Amino acid sequence: MIYRDIRDWLLSVEQDGELKRISGASWDLEMASISEIIYREGKRPIPALLFDDIKDYPKGYQALFGLISSPRRLAYALHLPNQEKDLKPLELVRTWRNKARDLKLIPPEYVTTSKVSENSFTGEDIDITKFPSPRCHELDGGRYIGSGHTIITRDSDTGFINLGTYRCMLVDGNRIALHMLQGQHGKIIYDKYMARGEVMPVAIAIGIDPTLWFASCQHIQWGLSEYDYAGGIKGMPIEIIKGEYTNLPLPASAEIIIEGECHPGDMVEEGPFGEWNGYYANQGLEPVPEPVIRVKSVLHRDEPILTCSSPAMPPGVNSLPSAVISAATVWGALESVGMPGIKGVWSHEEGGSRLFNVVSIQQSYAGHSRDVGLIASQCVGSMGKYTVTVDEDINPSDLGQVIWAISTRTDPERAVQIIPRCGSSSADTSIPLAVKKEHKPLYSSRAVIDACQPYESKGEWYPVARASNDLRNNLVNNWQQLFEELC
Repeated sequence: MIYRDIRDWLLSVEQDGELKRISGASWDLEMASISEIIYREGKRPIPALLFDDIKDYPKGYQALFGLISSPRRLAYALHLPNQEKDLKPLELVRTWRNKARDLKLIPPEYVTTSKVSENSFTGEDIDITKFPSPRCHELDGGRYIGSGHTIITRDSDTGFINLGTYRCMLVDGNRIALHMLQGQHGKIIYDKYMARGEVMPVAIAIGIDPTLWFASCQHIQWGLSEYDYAGGIKGMPIEIIKGEYTNLPLPASAEIIIEGECHPGDMVEEGPFGEWNGYYANQGLEPVPEPVIRVKSVLHRDEPILTCSSPAMPPGVNSLPSAVISAATVWGALESVGMPGIKGVWSHEEGGSRLFNVVSIQQSYAGHSRDVGLIASQCVGSMGKYTVTVDEDINPSDLGQVIWAISTRTDPERAVQIIPRCGSSSADTSIPLAVKKEHKPLYSSRAVIDACQPYESKGEWYPVARASNDLRNNLVNNWQQLFEELC
């Protein structure tokens, strides 16, 4: 799919039957909760949901949920081959890994004009409440203008431009609360400015190129700009403009751009907010002091589209792209250390798309399955609290097969290994609230479950009772109509 902006993208998505227009919902709970229910309970593939005639807002001010939350839309964003097919989870991860392995970075290019400049506001004319920012969950402490967006900052030491998706809560008409976790690149950059007593320029871009948003959600290496990474995925430069207030490079195809700055010591209570793992995980229902963005400039297109992502108990709006990102991260880490025999990786959406990871392997030596599990459990960005290794005959994306393997191929005493004092974050609900409130370093254990047949007895393992692949293929060919109807 060739597209220049999110409006081109939506036209093509709608032609494929993957866009649902919804009229008359409220920004207050209705948009996000409708999306949550449909993405958890609806028939797959679930379309992107575009809300218009939003309560209290002019017609044409729209909100979009589920931007890349189907296999086909994600394949479009990643510019994968066979985009017209509904790829299965492992096909999606494998195809993306094959592309990412040889990705050639393409730097962005400046352009002189952009439709995001159709409307421009500074000073007393700024009012960011003019956009239909949703209140996502009933216990949330505010409305979130930033959930399906990117935050743009520049490292003060190297000039490195970082794009990251860190949630943004409306404070009032010209202030935004910014939530970033320790270790995230945006937080590292912010801490440098604050330690020197310097003001940090920052920009928020909303309604951006889906490829750029995917890159913004990834945990890529420090010093590599997501602009270059997204250009490599797309096969052409991402077009940018120069921010008039911040001098930051900004996505030319964005629907909304907010420029501002963070000042040392300027904090405001943020949250609570229901998070990706299905809990109010940060400090429970207590708000937490977070940095303030003082808004200095707002640009937006006529009738702007606010892109949103409403996390909740999984599976949800953002589960699929998060699962693919996590699985590809684990797969890439295993490949980078030369681990042989990796047949597939999946991060289960029901586990928050990053907490329950499964790797299938073809065992080639004693201890192979344990080595794979230990390495996979420590991947940066995956947060794999549970890592399961299974044999190559098990589909790692099929939770039923994984449970069968754990239940029938393991002796718990031999199979389960607990690794204490691993890294964690404020999103970890296994850490008591009292510990988080002490503001000490956070640790959590991780479990590796070796659900492979014992290497030393594979040749004499119990035969499996199921139709062989050859028999299955013959039956499907001979009884095609029956299987299409019932399977």
